[in-house]
Amino acid sequence: MQNKILAGLLFACAITTTSCQDFLTENPMGRIVNDSYFSSQSDLDGTVNVLYARVQNSLGGTSPLSPNWMGDDITAQTGGNKADFREFDSFSANDNNSKNQSAWNTNYAIIKAANFIIENADRTPVSKENIEIAKGQALFWRAFAYFKLVRWYGDIPLVLTTNIDFNISKTKVEDIYKQICQDLSDAVNMLPAKYEKKGDTPFVGEDRLYNYVNKGAAQSVLAAVYMARAGYPLMQTEYYEKAAEMARFVIDGVEKNEYYYVFEDTYKNKFNYATNNDSEEMIIGIKFNKDNPWGWSGLDCQLPRSMAFEGITSGWGDALGEIKFFNDMPAGPRKDVIYGKDNGKIFIEKGNGEGTKADWFNKDIVKDSHPMLRTLLCGGNGNGHAELTDYNDDSYVYNNDLSNQTLRVLSYSEVLLWYAEAAARTNKIDQKAIDALQKVLDRAYGKDASGIEKAQTLSSEPEKFAEVCVREHGYEVAGYFPALVARVNDQLRTNTLKDAFAIRQANAPVTVVGTENTEVSEGITVTGSWSEERNYLVIPAFDTKLNDSLNK
Repeated sequence: MQNKILAGLLFACAITTTSCQDFLTENPMGRIVNDSYFSSQSDLDGTVNVLYARVQNSLGGTSPLSPNWMGDDITAQTGGNKADFREFDSFSANDNNSKNQSAWNTNYAIIKAANFIIENADRTPVSKENIEIAKGQALFWRAFAYFKLVRWYGDIPLVLTTNIDFNISKTKVEDIYKQICQDLSDAVNMLPAKYEKKGDTPFVGEDRLYNYVNKGAAQSVLAAVYMARAGYPLMQTEYYEKAAEMARFVIDGVEKNEYYYVFEDTYKNKFNYATNNDSEEMIIGIKFNKDNPWGWSGLDCQLPRSMAFEGITSGWGDALGEIKFFNDMPAGPRKDVIYGKDNGKIFIEKGNGEGTKADWFNKDIVKDSHPMLRTLLCGGNGNGHAELTDYNDDSYVYNNDLSNQTLRVLSYSEVLLWYAEAAARTNKIDQKAIDALQKVLDRAYGKDASGIEKAQTLSSEPEKFAEVCVREHGYEVAGYFPALVARVNDQLRTNTLKDAFAIRQANAPVTVVGTENTEVSEGITVTGSWSEERNYLVIPAFDTKLNDSLNK
């Protein structure tokens, strides 16, 4: 996909706005006006390349993902240039927050690129199969973008054409979800389970992580969307049954070898970016190219430094771990990967591969006393654009500025948990649901871990079974803010963001797990009173000033 996207960027401005523009603004110099376009397979592929470039731009940096800082797993630094992140963390992001605008604009750029394909692909003189592959990509990614936006903003404009409407009004959440489901259902019917390299079909990578999304990816996202519809704010609980059915399609497809997905033996292997960058546990994996000629363009992943502390571990400190979430997570192999071994001790780099370890709560060394998240960290040789190495918290590892790391946007473990939870919510816990949850538990804690209940035992209490599934999903994606269903999305669905707000507002000191008397508190204060509006962000001012209908 990297080479295709680089080629596609030569005309990227021709069909979409750039990430720094609002979705109502259009530059007429950037239009394809030649009616002969869509005259070949390469034209059709080129539009898909641009679409994927927009997807990369929405995921490869922290700014477009900043709404996920509202979750109880991530916090921001108390100082420095992190003011925008602090607003999300304290449920107070305003309409002039630059990162709020980035989250909004980059996803509407995806929608616009998708609309261009949907409107025009049918006139390409190629096979119906290849047209449907292109349109299936477009429908999938349009749904993907709207799924993010509706959970972050609530009522939003529903734009289904490339025409610019400066008077467009907001569409209700339920109707946005209906369109998402329609797009994904259409994509399921258009996309193949597998791609073959033959004739003039679109390029497929040599690895088994296909560069284009497939039928299983569309089914998996549709399961996630059904889970969301069943929860807050719509509370359409009948969709739990639909979620179980869709997730079951994916699981059965894996068991029948129709899909390539696997459940990795270890949680660590999911994040070994050098030795397993294309982990087959990924259902949606977005690749990047650090060697593109533009640099810092969105084609390269800019996230490896985002989790590491500034001034201590060659990081930027955009995303730090919240203390209570760290404390509550049971010990085990998964927690060791997310926060490091030795109760999260931080390796303080001194250069030349040397350094010392310190407790993350040692205020003499670490100003912002929070555990360091690690699942986006990868290493190189210190040049900033080096080849990937797997992160190792026992030794000096330089965190790259830009990398080729593949982002794990959706993993098979999540589908297993959605099936298990949906089965419990509908009082239909079967052996497949029990096995699905147990797989995740065994990998996270070890098969004989003490204090962790077995899925079989939990199955006699469906409500508790479902709660454990939600808990485990939150831990599976803990701090991993590029995930399609991040921790904050679970909290919105279960209507528990208000509880997180109350805990953060009280900010009672907590004793760090593994110590006897070390107490710490969050550094960023949460003020004011809770209201339902705090579940969502406000639409950026740039667009509301252009269109007063968006203020209503």
